[in-house]
Amino acid sequence: MENISHYSTFLKGILDTNPWIWHAIQVYFLLVLLVKGNIIILNKYAKEALITIFNFSIISVIYLFNEISINGYYIWLIITIINSTIYLLIEFKKHYKLFLIWRWIETVLILISFFTITGQLDFQNKLVLLYIWGYNLFLLSKIVINSFYFFSKSNIILDEVNVFDLVYFSPIYISLIFIPNSWYVWVLAFLSLLDINAIKEIYPQYFSKNNKILFDDINKIKIGKLSYWLSIFFIWYFKFSVSSFLYIGFFIYIISIYQNSRRKFSNSFENYLSFTTVTGNYSILEKIVDKDLFLSLLQRINLEKYSILVSPYEKLVVANNKIMEVSELTTNSHHLILIDGGEISNKIIRIENELTYFLGRVDTVIDYFSIANQTIDEYSKPIASERAECIRERIAVKQSIIDEKPTELDDNQKNIDKSINSFINSINTESVRINMLVREYFKENTIDYEQLQSELINNGPFEINTLLRQMREGGSVPSRFVDALSIAEVAARYLFSLTNEVNNYLNNNENSIEDRNKFYSKLSFGPCVGFLRTLTEKGTLNAFEKSIEQLLKTKYTDNNNFERLKKYLITDLHYDKKVSDEPTLFDLFNYMAHIRNKTRGHGTPSKVEFEFYVTLDLISIFIVNCISKIEIETFSRQTINDKEWLLYYNAGGNVVLHPLEPNENLEYWKDSFDWKYHDKMEEAKKQIDETNQSVYFKIKHQDEIHWIKAETYFKCKEGIIYMYDGINNNEAEWISFTTGAVIRPYRIN
Repeated sequence: MENISHYSTFLKGILDTNPWIWHAIQVYFLLVLLVKGNIIILNKYAKEALITIFNFSIISVIYLFNEISINGYYIWLIITIINSTIYLLIEFKKHYKLFLIWRWIETVLILISFFTITGQLDFQNKLVLLYIWGYNLFLLSKIVINSFYFFSKSNIILDEVNVFDLVYFSPIYISLIFIPNSWYVWVLAFLSLLDINAIKEIYPQYFSKNNKILFDDINKIKIGKLSYWLSIFFIWYFKFSVSSFLYIGFFIYIISIYQNSRRKFSNSFENYLSFTTVTGNYSILEKIVDKDLFLSLLQRINLEKYSILVSPYEKLVVANNKIMEVSELTTNSHHLILIDGGEISNKIIRIENELTYFLGRVDTVIDYFSIANQTIDEYSKPIASERAECIRERIAVKQSIIDEKPTELDDNQKNIDKSINSFINSINTESVRINMLVREYFKENTIDYEQLQSELINNGPFEINTLLRQMREGGSVPSRFVDALSIAEVAARYLFSLTNEVNNYLNNNENSIEDRNKFYSKLSFGPCVGFLRTLTEKGTLNAFEKSIEQLLKTKYTDNNNFERLKKYLITDLHYDKKVSDEPTLFDLFNYMAHIRNKTRGHGTPSKVEFEFYVTLDLISIFIVNCISKIEIETFSRQTINDKEWLLYYNAGGNVVLHPLEPNENLEYWKDSFDWKYHDKMEEAKKQIDETNQSVYFKIKHQDEIHWIKAETYFKCKEGIIYMYDGINNNEAEWISFTTGAVIRPYRIN
């Protein structure tokens, strides 16, 4: 020990008497700082060797100036030697447990070494450093505990395991200040201030893979200039001292925690009630999320527990002990934004899967954008061009039927900024906000509306489910109010038309067209409700009519919502008939017809009380769920885009496609949603051998399966189903309620 003290005094004397040696050491230290920051690029071995010499040198110099004890000197030497050995000689992916355990031990040793620092670092500063590094140790402990589970399920790389580098609070950099005239430390400080985003996040990326994944910084602030001027103030007030350095570092540390706290350790993905899921070509997505305007989407929604989910990964770490597939996470998403880059990659498979899943739900908003001729991003893999073409064909056919046409953006690289602005401005987040507000009403009712909606996923008649989803895409409360009334009307029309088609078949009625034109020359909500009333009062019913009668008697048990409806009926709309205390589905049709007639139902009212709309929205969920219980299947055989298809319409908002071309490569269909219905479609293909404008119903009657060719009240053209609407100029008019044809009814001859 005495020898060490003797040599340290001798070497300190040499440094004090020869400033050029001292300046050479300072320049060397600055060089290493630039290498560590990747400003100067070296290969793996040269970089590690330079950093090892640097760490050894700085520890030695600090010890020579009596700023640390001999115990601290030994601790830091151990850390330096073991660090270099492990990081240089051992491959991370094969020995990640050793890396993580050593990282934990290293942090403990650094904690201990704080109290070996003497001289300028007072006790209060040591306590601050102890708190900061203790928090780091806590996070690192979580990594060590959970990594044994996570690593087997996720492809994590070394940089994603590192905790916050703590540039300002590292013992090495703090010690640099103790060396006389350490001007290069302040160079480092101002280099860090130039780009505040270069500071690593306080929360381990390993847990959340948080690079452009979850965006919820609604109140994000610009802190670069603020940090710069506050740092100038600290330097002016405290001079070039340890206190000044620590104040600057602590300020940036607190700001970095503030910026990331809402999406870090205190929160997990599971805590969010809803997401906007953005998926597609990630090269384009990166350019979009780099725009400040992207965060304005959140500001438009401006609700807590809501976020935007953008991820190129298939799996995400959603909590400290849980990994989920992105597809699992999107069950909490009520908004889908798709960016189709036109590339021939497996990204188009994910786009189709996401689109199909969201079409199958009734509680979502879908925005589809295409920006062609994009390169394959680093998170995608090329696929066979024939397979990509097959998937795009499926998407295009469904888009033509569901009226979810993509918004095309300019693919010219010179106009990419314009395209991004157009993309952001095209998204109507008001519909998302209204949907979240409606869901707040779910909690106070005796019916589980979430459950009713979940039962509708990929289940029920296409037209009715699609109408409910389309209502959810509206950004105007008055238009949604009218949409809710339309859902009730279309449901009543559907029951009316369906029952008549089945009866015409069972009774072998050859005069069905003449009877239709005679009794229902003008079909509307009222006559359909009247027909359903006679059905409930009729004495003798066949088996199908009995099933419809039982459906119409389904009780609506949400007392809270019905009390609201009763108030609007009696007080506001002067309903002068008896309101049932135990309303049924048929009663609701009655009340909705009255509301439609009293509120300019054939147009859109200028204003609607929000709670009135919500009342009808909840009733719409109940009505659509009831309709989905009808045991009937709908098919058609159509020519769409010069190709023949068999279609199935009872998978909710999805239209199931089955190609009828003899040379079609069905291998490209096996990973699609449609393939789940392959057996059903093969059976239907044997029964439906005629390509026409008819709709076919498959029902079970008297223990036998019947295929009904329905042409009296239903038509189909290019996959779109139309319902009979009345006679105009001696010709039948037909309406599609799910496409733009609802505005201008098409005539189908």
